Amino acid sequence: MINIKLNPLWSKTVLIITFGFLLLLSLYVLTDPVGSAEKLLNIYTFVSVNFELFYLYFSFSVLIILIYIAFSSTGSKKILLKGKKNYSYFSWCAMLFATGMGAALLYWSTYEWLVYYTNPLTGQAKSLLNARSYPMFHWMFTGWSLYILPTVAFVLSLMRNSNTPLTFSGILLKKQSGPLRVILDIFFIGAILTGAGVGLALSFPLMSASISKLFNLDQSLFLDFVMLMLCMLIVCISVYKGLQKGIKRLSNLNIVLVIIFLLLILITGPTKYIILNTIEPVYYVIKNYLSLSLVKSEYSLDWTVFYWAWYIALAPAVGAFIVNISNNKTVRELIFGALIIGSLGCIFHIGVLSNISIYFYETNILDAPKIYEDQSLTSHALVVETISMLNFGTLFLILFSIIAIIFLCTTYDSISYILATASMKNFKDKPSRGLRVFFAMIIMIQPALIMFLGGKDSFMWLLVIISVPLMIIYIFLIFSIFINANKLKKSSS
Repeated sequence: MINIKLNPLWSKTVLIITFGFLLLLSLYVLTDPVGSAEKLLNIYTFVSVNFELFYLYFSFSVLIILIYIAFSSTGSKKILLKGKKNYSYFSWCAMLFATGMGAALLYWSTYEWLVYYTNPLTGQAKSLLNARSYPMFHWMFTGWSLYILPTVAFVLSLMRNSNTPLTFSGILLKKQSGPLRVILDIFFIGAILTGAGVGLALSFPLMSASISKLFNLDQSLFLDFVMLMLCMLIVCISVYKGLQKGIKRLSNLNIVLVIIFLLLILITGPTKYIILNTIEPVYYVIKNYLSLSLVKSEYSLDWTVFYWAWYIALAPAVGAFIVNISNNKTVRELIFGALIIGSLGCIFHIGVLSNISIYFYETNILDAPKIYEDQSLTSHALVVETISMLNFGTLFLILFSIIAIIFLCTTYDSISYILATASMKNFKDKPSRGLRVFFAMIIMIQPALIMFLGGKDSFMWLLVIISVPLMIIYIFLIFSIFINANKLKKSSS
């Protein structure tokens, strides 16, 4: 009889849930990729229609609650985590942004305006202001507040008890056993794994399209496989080296390349046009933030709910990772760092890439709305075509391809690190290099298999469906934040 010995520091529950979830998801999707996606889409449609106001009110409330916490006495408390290193503000911001925003930001920054421009609100004419403003709104403060909510809950729990496991059950339950713990951990791990699948499904075609355009190659299964192996190698090396030598350096490189890429487009392109048409929608969003957040519309049903559900489902992975890099920061710095740095980074991306696409449309260089409507190019190919139309297009496309690859890798090395950390019984126990690399491999291979076999949409719909029970869990996380904040206040007085 085979006797498998596990490291006594590992959480058997987390490991079993991880493998069980991946196995069941694969069996469900791969037996009928198209049918499973349709069933999940129908469930999501039901959820979005019936829970629309709940999504809108809950998400806006989270933003207000976090701002309140930041200005309260709890906001001044310093995060001191045993065994965790301190990071400079640049490295901290780079890792925070790279974890929260993957290659999907490159895609949607260039493409999302088309959705609103070609599908105006009922009774309204086509509006470039709406087309510019809604992407800004969806990638600004509210989304980042949903990301950072679990982070604050994790941090305050760890400040009271450094042995807290980095899972929902670790925060919410005193007894780390029983069916309730399993249920909470299933949602925690399920959100992380489906988030990994969605990240790969959105990012990989963009990366593959840019490489095929650059080298004039057909997008084939062989090319996709080669790119997957390259990315997995980078992720494994990064996560093997750890936070300090691997993930931090990759994130720093990524943020520097992104800044150079966007600044070069701004300088070599229509600079004044981009700046003016970035300021106007930002002002519009801030001026109308309440109505955009709380009033139902066609866009809120079709897009805002989807985005908030997406952020809610991705938050366990993003939030848990940010905990690991936030030692010696205050709770206030944590909250405003995410809200301000995250939002400004997204505004910069969207302002430059959306407006260069709109400029090409208005000057008859590239009619993206027509291509979008007649579907003569895939969405990812259209994004790549837009970049290639820039002055020095080949050089920009090379830089774009490198950034897309690194963005994908920074997302996955972060997720791998978090799964490995969550697999430890105590937060202060560091996961071994082997465990980190093992998670890096399985969370790329399994989603890739489903993606190559046509089941990528199932990941997306499952991810947003999971957000409904997660919102209930997050309400309890909010209660835990105030309970732990009150106990920390009493203990220090």
